[in-house]
Amino acid sequence: MPDDLSDEETEAPRVHRIQNGPPQTSTSELAAGISRWMDASNSFLYVELSSLVLLFACVADWYGTVWHKYALSVACVSLLTCLILQTTEFLIPGFLQWVIVEKRDDGSGGHTVQKICSVSMLLWWVFGTGIITFHAPFVVTSNGWFGAWGGLIATIKWSIGLKNSLYNDKPEGLKQLIHIAICSVILVFASIPPLIQKWEHYGGAGFAIAGAAITIVACAYLITMYGDVPREMMKITAVIMFVLWACVAGVCTFHGPFLITNNGFFASWLGCLSALNLVVMEMKEQMPM
Repeated sequence: MPDDLSDEETEAPRVHRIQNGPPQTSTSELAAGISRWMDASNSFLYVELSSLVLLFACVADWYGTVWHKYALSVACVSLLTCLILQTTEFLIPGFLQWVIVEKRDDGSGGHTVQKICSVSMLLWWVFGTGIITFHAPFVVTSNGWFGAWGGLIATIKWSIGLKNSLYNDKPEGLKQLIHIAICSVILVFASIPPLIQKWEHYGGAGFAIAGAAITIVACAYLITMYGDVPREMMKITAVIMFVLWACVAGVCTFHGPFLITNNGFFASWLGCLSALNLVVMEMKEQMPM
């Protein structure tokens, strides 16, 4: 090669690529798209997160039993359903509000895609959480236990909504009665395995069932007739209910059978705290201003 050739003459020819189609997506456009996709899951984001927690808990603590497989299926079906709804809402804005069942002539009824899916997921999580946390595989507090209960609570909020008139507009005392009734139902189901399987100090489970059954009957009456019950009677009932639940929580969590954190443990103490809140509210109403 001659030495007198310049650098420009010795440089290899450059090949200019021709771009076919539209320009590539920019970083800002990609971020905006991801943001819109995330916004599509606003109403059920916590259902997705709870499903992920339960999914990872099953994988991390995998034993291959039928109950682990069922827990994994609960998480996978819930997560897959939410992702399909989220992606479809992203691609077809307004999809979740499509009316599937038309309203009746009197204006009642009428169900959207979101309503039908949320109620279906609620039923799925009710049975799932019941089996997973009352029977197996996550009967004590763990990631799987919190994931299961988180999924149920998130689905309740999604399908019913805690900000509508069904709950939020109720008097505070009535809300506490609802809380106590829910804790009573949970305590009844949590007390069955100790009696059947003869846990240590399982006799306390019988006392828990008796106390919860009495509470359920009392709450059913008080919730139904809340506006007509005299305040003095409500105050006395609240005090009796608190004493009962303090005894239940004390016996079941100090003596047995709920010595570790599980459904029965939390139901006992949350029921006791709700009864205490009810007493405080009723006492405040009796105090002169």
